[in-house]
Amino acid sequence: MPQAIGIRLEKKLLERIEKLGKEEDMDRSTAIRHLIKLGYNAALHEKAAKEYMAGKVTLSEAAAIAEVTVWEMAHYLVDRGFKSSYSIEDLGEELKLLGSK
Repeated sequence: MPQAIGIRLEKKLLERIEKLGKEEDMDRSTAIRHLIKLGYNAALHEKAAKEYMAGKVTLSEAAAIAEVTVWEMAHYLVDRGFKSSYSIEDLGEELKLLGSK
């Protein structure tokens, strides 16, 4: 069940949120909830990406942190310019290992 909270927002920000809400046919509370969810998801993606790029977590662990699929996490990283150190040679070596089993 949703829980009511109280927050203080600067007048200018609240006006911009209300404008966006009207453009998207949302009342103010719905617009604020929508923006909070977007911000929360963006923060999770950013946290996961930082931990993955620092080598602290695997791609699948980063995806779990971001609450998305591995495919979505990989696309997120690529869209932000991440270049993998995984090479064609690495793939060849792994395929050889798989073939020998």
